[in-house]
Amino acid sequence: MRRTHLFGPLLASGCEVSVSGEGTRHVRLFDSERALVGNATAKRSKEFTETRLLAHEALRRIGRDGPILRGRDGEPLWPSGIVGSLSHCPSLCVAAVAPSERIRAVGVDVDDSDELSDTVMRFVFSPEELASLRMVSSVERRAAFCAKEAASKALSALDGTGDFRKVSVRPKADGTFTAVRRDTTLHGQWRSYDRLVSAMVVVPSEAA
Repeated sequence: MRRTHLFGPLLASGCEVSVSGEGTRHVRLFDSERALVGNATAKRSKEFTETRLLAHEALRRIGRDGPILRGRDGEPLWPSGIVGSLSHCPSLCVAAVAPSERIRAVGVDVDDSDELSDTVMRFVFSPEELASLRMVSSVERRAAFCAKEAASKALSALDGTGDFRKVSVRPKADGTFTAVRRDTTLHGQWRSYDRLVSAMVVVPSEAA
């Protein structure tokens, strides 16, 4: 199962995870959610709908649900008492949710590209990061990209400032990574399965 191979650390942390192509959904968007993509392109509407349906499926598994609206920067606004993260690429969508009394923040990202272009690499990574990433495999470069995205999503949930270009990441061959932004350090994990690469960060609640 792609869910286990790619997102096992999320499942082990206590998050509920849904991925496209696995399971049967009996959920629908809320009217307030549909209104958010009333004028969107077909591609954007499909991505929005798929990820939110997966999120509702995951929420119902923990006995919760409610509209997932959109913040000023496009980030999902979760129902009260819930933290979560969404991601999508052409071949996979994923949603991860958890009760906020157990987990303070979660970030997830997935990628299915063959390789990151030089333009993308220079935009996303600092010169110092680029120097270290030249020595690693294509999979690890993609893992670093996903790690930046996942960490920025978790940081945004923590304090509302999740600019991935201000986050420095260091992926390791053992499937772990560190992400640093100023005085904050997050620890995450990455996985690869078939052509997919995933990265995830979970920040436990201080009371957990």
